[in-house]
Amino acid sequence: MKKRTKIAVVGCGGFCRGNHIPNLLANPKVELTALCDLKPEGLERFGVPRITTDMEELFADPEVEGVVCATKPDSRQDVMKLAKQYKKPLFVEKPLCWGEEQTFETLELMRDFKQPFFVGFNRQFSPLMQDALELFKRYCTKGNTTILYRIVGEARLWPKSHYAAVVDKKESTIIHEITHIFQLFRFLTGEFPLSVNTSGGGNMDNIITLEYPRNVTAVIVAGDNGTGGFPKEYLEIDGNYTTIAGYDFAELEATCADGRFYRKRYAYTVEGKKFRTSRAVMEGKLRAFRNAVTQEQMAYGYYYDKQVCVDKGHANEMEAFRRCIAEHLPSPVDLFSGAAANLLAYRALQSFEEGRRISLDFTSLSKRFSRGER
Repeated sequence: MKKRTKIAVVGCGGFCRGNHIPNLLANPKVELTALCDLKPEGLERFGVPRITTDMEELFADPEVEGVVCATKPDSRQDVMKLAKQYKKPLFVEKPLCWGEEQTFETLELMRDFKQPFFVGFNRQFSPLMQDALELFKRYCTKGNTTILYRIVGEARLWPKSHYAAVVDKKESTIIHEITHIFQLFRFLTGEFPLSVNTSGGGNMDNIITLEYPRNVTAVIVAGDNGTGGFPKEYLEIDGNYTTIAGYDFAELEATCADGRFYRKRYAYTVEGKKFRTSRAVMEGKLRAFRNAVTQEQMAYGYYYDKQVCVDKGHANEMEAFRRCIAEHLPSPVDLFSGAAANLLAYRALQSFEEGRRISLDFTSLSKRFSRGER
């Protein structure tokens, strides 16, 4: 039997407990050796042999081969410094860090880091998006192409800490959430955007337009004033007389220029039970979930064990991180990718605040970064 890769986790909040920890435990090629959190209560239920509040203890352990960081964004630099000191491969949840100035500081801090540095943009690792990329490359490389991405949820179903951050403190969903879609567009197009224009509600509920090279225009409809009883995400790509449509990671369809029709359905789970159905059936399960949520449950703000859980690539990104460690591979979502998504978010906010389109030049920034320039 091949040796399992030993991984530890720092920052075990609700999202991590609902996604990263279960996915690492379910991976037969991973040995989850330790969990670290300032509030470790409840972590014993995962059966991980070591639980601690001292993250340096994990980095100093020679048996730990890699670390997953899911702390709050503004505290991630301390984790990065330890990864650099102890030469440990590091997975950092998105966004990379907090604030434009801290983004540049992080680039400087980790520029010469020789270990895999993986930023947690999961959607490109979802089976649906992997298939969408293949169809995009096959059919949509000529002429004008438009991409529409809808990502609209229900803010009052969020965990209360996240609701307070975004709604009360006005921390933008463009940074907390839409950085995911910025990186997804980079994955699909292979390009950095040339401009961004934002209208709408500022920290929530926006329409963001991005122009890319090769006549590609992308629009993101982003918000949190919808309902959890409707599919949150939808992708549509139109180009070269072909339409590719992805329905909330559960179903992908394409009507192609050569007359072919493509349809594929993807597994999702509800309360631990696996389904692979039409999107109409999945949508019915979403409505049933939302209708069953009580006021008491809303006050608690945690639904991972009840809601419809589609495959957004979380398990696959953990496996990709494991492979980076075990096979000495470069990260598929590296330091500069994480920084670029952050900086694009701040330019999108600037566009909203100033009421104008903002030109971008990430290609020059990438070249300066590679030369060690600010």
